[in-house]
Amino acid sequence: MAVSKQYKRKFVYQDIVFYWYVNPDYDDEGKINVHILSNDKKFIVAYEIGQASIHKKNPFLVVMGNEFIGYSEKRTGYFRVRTPIWHDAVATPSFVKTIIEWCFSDKKEIVLVNWMGELV
Repeated sequence: MAVSKQYKRKFVYQDIVFYWYVNPDYDDEGKINVHILSNDKKFIVAYEIGQASIHKKNPFLVVMGNEFIGYSEKRTGYFRVRTPIWHDAVATPSFVKTIIEWCFSDKKEIVLVNWMGELV
């Protein structure tokens, strides 16, 4: 089933169509997240805006889809991966591109963290 395109921006990377949108997570104190997903919904990630610049902590990405380059272990549910420190104060198309490029890089180190960003 394809992605609903309403209220989402389109981004194409390596001939793969992605959609992204920004919204508050009311279950998590209203923190603003950028969500990125592929058209086939195999790749789905979320990143809290301002992790590195506002909270001064190690930022992480929540992986919700089944496809994530470099991580092939069987799992159920979401997992969180530490990311580089980016300029993440605002969700822009260039920031979304940075996230996608990092996710599809096979040269990244995958460090799993818990919901607070601490090493697992």
